[in-house]
Amino acid sequence: MAISEKELIRIIESIAPRKLEEEWDSSGPQISMNKKAVERVLVAMEITKSVIEEAKQRAADYIVSHHPLIFKNIGVIDNNTITGNLIIDLIKSGISVYSAHTTFDSVFGGNNDYLAEIIGLLRVRKFRFSKHMGGQTNLGRVGELESAMSLREVCRMVKEKLDIDEEFRVVGDPDSKIHKVGVCAGAGGSLIETAVENGCSLFITGDIRYHEAQVAKENGLCLVDAGHYATERIFAENFAEKLRKAAGVDAEIFTSQTDANPFAKFNFGSVQN
Repeated sequence: MAISEKELIRIIESIAPRKLEEEWDSSGPQISMNKKAVERVLVAMEITKSVIEEAKQRAADYIVSHHPLIFKNIGVIDNNTITGNLIIDLIKSGISVYSAHTTFDSVFGGNNDYLAEIIGLLRVRKFRFSKHMGGQTNLGRVGELESAMSLREVCRMVKEKLDIDEEFRVVGDPDSKIHKVGVCAGAGGSLIETAVENGCSLFITGDIRYHEAQVAKENGLCLVDAGHYATERIFAENFAEKLRKAAGVDAEIFTSQTDANPFAKFNFGSVQN
């Protein structure tokens, strides 16, 4: 039960076509050991020391990640840097890496469609861009709730459906009525004005910056910053399922159990006088 690395890449790119890659992105093969037989593939949100150790323990010879390990050109692979150390470890272990980043964010059935589905949006479509709107992209989706809900109720639903065990940041009146909703997995602050143009009453994403929140507030757009991790950890289960269907029994596909949010909940305790 094995598949060549070349054939595996062909299958991956049939799921997440390279033509959908944003110009600033770095999707595609990241480390290629040019394996003639790939038997076990680990699908993970990103490459970390824990994910590499998991790949070794599970005898994986290939990792498909969402976030690119190599995002910018590297002049020197230096073991004293985090990225260099990870690259060296992967090569020593004979593990190839492919990143399906904005290619899988943009494709039909990818991260953004799956996020909209989990939240329960109906009549989901891509954002529409008018001629005067710059930065047109396939990222993000817009859909409708089955029936209008208050922002407070939507927040409770998002917390439950995305299994978020911490508080998240919100812009808007808790009693605002929400019907049309925009979503963008990961960091979608650049699409706030696009959400407004598309008539959204709420935009759900992660990594919202202060000034982006102000733009939303001034435009009367409610925001839910559910976090980068919470809106993108869905990648592994979604991509792995598509890869299993496409690859058949030619390779064993499994999802990472060590993907983790780098932000930890912190209890400051009571303040003592």
